[in-house]
Amino acid sequence: MKHFLLKAFTLIELLVVLSILSILFFIITPRFVSSVNPEKTKNFTLRLQNSLIYLSDKSVLEKKIYLFTMDLDERQYYFTVSEEGNPEGNVRDRYLVPVSFPAHLVVKSVKVIPGDEVISGKVTIPFTPIGMLFSFEITVEEKEDKVFVISGNNLSNSINIIRVTQDKAEILY
Repeated sequence: MKHFLLKAFTLIELLVVLSILSILFFIITPRFVSSVNPEKTKNFTLRLQNSLIYLSDKSVLEKKIYLFTMDLDERQYYFTVSEEGNPEGNVRDRYLVPVSFPAHLVVKSVKVIPGDEVISGKVTIPFTPIGMLFSFEITVEEKEDKVFVISGNNLSNSINIIRVTQDKAEILY
């Protein structure tokens, strides 16, 4: 029995090994999950929806005109502000930063109402102190069976995400 105790690990050694394993787990897990996450398109649309809601509220509260620009050719969207002393229109807000589209994602079209559907180039949607100036629809597709539409209604000043399948269309958020 005495021989068995000599070959055992100490509590300190066990704690060190568990600490190293937990650190490795927290470093590796997010990278693994992000590479196999099937909800990337949904997360992108949720982030875009939240940014647009925030932009709408910010324009009303600050009484400024903010512009949301989606560049379909460069595969990104960004925000600018119209104010004196800021000719470039730089937005100084940590939540309104330029975002590139994920590689797997296709923005099929942007439709500003009234207006035509745009499939290339830049589309700018103004947000004013009285709310959204125009209604819009942004169609995002990952696969034929995964289509999301971010819909902004200027009358109700609401922004929703609609998932479109072959059978139906349902409002998610």
